Amino acid sequence: MSQAKLKNAPLKEVIFELHWTSNLENATVQVDEGFDLAQGKFAEKVKSKYPVHKKMVPDGIPFKVFGTPLHQYWTGEFRWPAVQHGLGLLAVNDVEAGYQWEATYKPIVLDAIEKMISSYDEPLNFNRMKLLYVDAVDVNEEHSIPFIEANLRTNIQSNYPLPGKPKNINLFQSFELEDGSELHLTIATGVNNQNQNRSVIWTTTVEKKGSFKEHEILKWLESAHTAASNMFKNMLNPDFYASLDR
Repeated sequence: MSQAKLKNAPLKEVIFELHWTSNLENATVQVDEGFDLAQGKFAEKVKSKYPVHKKMVPDGIPFKVFGTPLHQYWTGEFRWPAVQHGLGLLAVNDVEAGYQWEATYKPIVLDAIEKMISSYDEPLNFNRMKLLYVDAVDVNEEHSIPFIEANLRTNIQSNYPLPGKPKNINLFQSFELEDGSELHLTIATGVNNQNQNRSVIWTTTVEKKGSFKEHEILKWLESAHTAASNMFKNMLNPDFYASLDR
């Protein structure tokens, strides 16, 4: 998440989400009244870059959850990056292999936003935006707490007798930023789905709720990345950070 990509970055996935709600006055139920028509237009607009289209809900099922992906567009068969579209939702996902903020990811996000907006006949009422980074490092189970304390500069201390050997950890902190966004940091232990190894996983999320125009989204995206990047660099032990670039 640095401006110059780390050679051995622990990044597992980055996700941008943009949400919108009904433009109907006094609407009590969230709707995306232009979704069906916009979905077809959007699919056509992204087809050249994302030729693999996957439906998340089979045809004929009337119940669709608002704010969850219904369509995925991949650059190849499960090849990243991917763009997702649902009722009131646009998401852009990528992984470490192809991620570079300035050169790849930000342009992909901006392109997806432009194509989504132009796919709807009516202006969208944007109400939430999120940028999320998932980082992880494999460690032995008994080394989880020492790793967190030494490398993520976070002390874990219980001032009472423990009933047994610590097994899992899930620490959560939330911070209010100057622009009204919130930064959420979660440090947890878990399993690496790729190799089933024990891992320490930290998730950094910058999120803002309100009412937004397109130009405000683009400005926020840059500030959200800066906040997440600063958090990543500030929380890591300098020696550990340097080891990720060797």
